[in-house]
Amino acid sequence: MWKKKEMNNVFAVYGIEVSKRHLSLTADYMTFTGQIQPFNRGAMSSSSSPLQKMTFETTMAFLREALLQGEEDNVNSPSARLVMGALPRGGTGSFDLILDTKMQSEREEHEAARAKKRVSKKF
Repeated sequence: MWKKKEMNNVFAVYGIEVSKRHLSLTADYMTFTGQIQPFNRGAMSSSSSPLQKMTFETTMAFLREALLQGEEDNVNSPSARLVMGALPRGGTGSFDLILDTKMQSEREEHEAARAKKRVSKKF
């Protein structure tokens, strides 16, 4: 993979600085199958996610094709999830937190009882 400085030199002509996190995501996407995959318009057209395709270069062309073909999106790709305002299923978005409200109520009651005991001991 290119060094960050080399990549930034390529884009500097356009006044763009590339984040190393973005480069890392791009590298992960290109190599997740175990082989180096192209990251271009042609490769993107084979994606099963219309929203992912639209986040690349030719938004209107991919949008038109998706509408005409009646394509659906399961919103599983990181790009599609970001477009829909959902966390990608990785890092902090790789799990859901479930709150047991009964357990929370019991804990709050227990804490209130302990606080009441502390106050009564003072007097």
